[in-house]
Amino acid sequence: MLQRAAILESWGLQVDFGDHAFDERGYLAGRDEDRLADLNTALRDPAIRAIFATRGGKGSYRIADRLDFETARRDPKFVVGFSDITALHLSLWKHCRLVAIHGALSRGDLPLCEATVRALRRVLMEAGNTVLHADMSEPTAAFTTGGSARGILLGGNFQMIATAAG
Repeated sequence: MLQRAAILESWGLQVDFGDHAFDERGYLAGRDEDRLADLNTALRDPAIRAIFATRGGKGSYRIADRLDFETARRDPKFVVGFSDITALHLSLWKHCRLVAIHGALSRGDLPLCEATVRALRRVLMEAGNTVLHADMSEPTAAFTTGGSARGILLGGNFQMIATAAG
C-alpha cells in the first residue's frame, strides 16, 4: 500500500491512513465498528478530499447503511475502492448521489498499469466529462457493443450489485 501512496504523493497529494486501515480479522479488514469509524472520520474531515479503500471490503454491506450520509451530502468526496466496496458506493449513491470510483490503488502486490494510473489521476484531478473506451485487448472485449451513450454510469462488482438488488 505504501507504493500506492507514493503514486498519490507524486501528484502533490498528502496521504494519511485511518487508525484501522491495516487491521485484519479473519478474511475481513478488521471489526465492523472500526471500519465504520475510520470511514466516517474521513467523511467528516474537511481536509480529506478522497477516500481510498486499502482492501476489497468483504462485509462492507454490513456498514453501508450506517455511514454519515448528512456529512457526505454536505461535503462530497470521492470514495475509491473495488470488489465489495461496491456496497459502500451504492449506498452513497442512493442516499447522497455521491460519485464513487470502482477501481485502482487497492492493496496488493500486482503492479498497476500506467494507463490505469493516468485514468485515475484524470478522473480525480481534472474537470470535464469522463469518456470510457473498450480495451480491445481484454478477453471480454468481444461482448462490447458498438455505438455511444451519455448519462450516469453505475457499476462495480457484479456479484455485489446482484446481492444489493436482492
